[in-house]
Amino acid sequence: MRIWNLSLATFVLAVVLAMLRDEVGRVAVIVFLAGLGLMASGLMAIMALFQTLGAFGEARGVVAHVEALAASAVVLLVGSAAMLAAIYAGAWLVNLAVP
Repeated sequence: MRIWNLSLATFVLAVVLAMLRDEVGRVAVIVFLAGLGLMASGLMAIMALFQTLGAFGEARGVVAHVEALAASAVVLLVGSAAMLAAIYAGAWLVNLAVP
């Protein structure tokens, strides 16, 4: 790690800790982190869905088509559950942060 990486990380951490002192700053940090988690889980779900759709296109027999369809359904279910969990965790933390 170079010195400018360390100084940038220290500056960002100092700004976040300064924001956490106020209620509005706490809510802003919670919403930002929940949105970051939502974006990451949504991106992973879309990438996995593209893989399952590719497997559906490459399937040769009926069993392979059913397997690819089931994999697509599982990806959609798990991705939606992860995104809902991020939303509920963010809402719960905001509810705790604001008296």
